[in-house]
Amino acid sequence: MTVVESTATDTRAVILDAAVAEMVRVGLRKLSLVEVARVAGVSRQTVYRYFRDRDELITAVVSRDVDATLAETRAAVDGISDLREALRTGIAVVLRRARQHPILDALLQSEPEVVVPFLSSPGSPVLRVARPVLEELVARRLPTMAVGRMRIFGDMVARILVSYTVMPPDQPVEQVAATLADVFVDGLAA
Repeated sequence: MTVVESTATDTRAVILDAAVAEMVRVGLRKLSLVEVARVAGVSRQTVYRYFRDRDELITAVVSRDVDATLAETRAAVDGISDLREALRTGIAVVLRRARQHPILDALLQSEPEVVVPFLSSPGSPVLRVARPVLEELVARRLPTMAVGRMRIFGDMVARILVSYTVMPPDQPVEQVAATLADVFVDGLAA
């Protein structure tokens, strides 16, 4: 990696971190690229060099977090061959991260009408990235499952996890994860 690439990556990360801080502070509706630039310690032009507009910046923040969650989930389930246990472990990672997420918590309190459609719409970056990961999780453990059924399963689990993310149940994460894993695996057996 060259120095220029490293600097560009660092600047992008600094801008994303500043956007996170601003989202927590003011929400999505009042998010300003000028303020993000100020918090990041860069010029407004620098922010626009990396992100065309506010929506692209918001999508990048969400995508970065989704990628980190999926990487942590993959690492947690990597050595688990049993589908039920892999699902339980993976679901627990996702739900735990969602419950501890500063932006999600703040936005669900202040702007649920903005956040819920963003997370659950058909083009949602969360659903778009989570589905294939869930399909991969099942494919590695049930290689004989029909591809069509695997896609439906991945879509169903992703949508349910988004639902549990935006409306967290009162039960402990591990209990919810175990129950959902049982329901999903027992449903596959039917």
